[in-house]
Amino acid sequence: MAKLSYKVSYYVFYVCVALIVIVLALFFGVGYGEVNAAGLTEPAYTDTLIYLMYGLFAVAVIATLVAAIMQFGGALKENPKGALKSLFGLILMVVLLIVTYSMGSAAPVAMGDGTIYDDAVMLRVTDMFLYSTYALLVIAAVGTLLNLTGIFKQR
Repeated sequence: MAKLSYKVSYYVFYVCVALIVIVLALFFGVGYGEVNAAGLTEPAYTDTLIYLMYGLFAVAVIATLVAAIMQFGGALKENPKGALKSLFGLILMVVLLIVTYSMGSAAPVAMGDGTIYDDAVMLRVTDMFLYSTYALLVIAAVGTLLNLTGIFKQR
């Protein structure tokens, strides 16, 4: 099983790299040929690059979820108590997202073209992602410092 997953991930990786190289070559090599809705000239393959990033993000999310579910299922068979303890991190992440969503502002934002964006839910979701990123960066930095100082050495 490990060899099959290694082979699949090996080929998927190289397909993704090839797609990225092709799209970046088109994006940077073809030039500026399209005019967007604001009347500005943009690179010819901007939409292609954006859709590629959406696709790669979707693949990463799906692969992560499938791997996490498979790992949890395997751990549940071998060590049910340990598997349930592993859900603690997921619960903390959900709590972090709820707290940062409630901290988010729903105040309308003036856009670059002069229009006002006033979708309260999306404004709060944007703030939630920003605040969650900041919190996770601080947690990672503190964890790194604690690991470097050796306060929580594993024995």
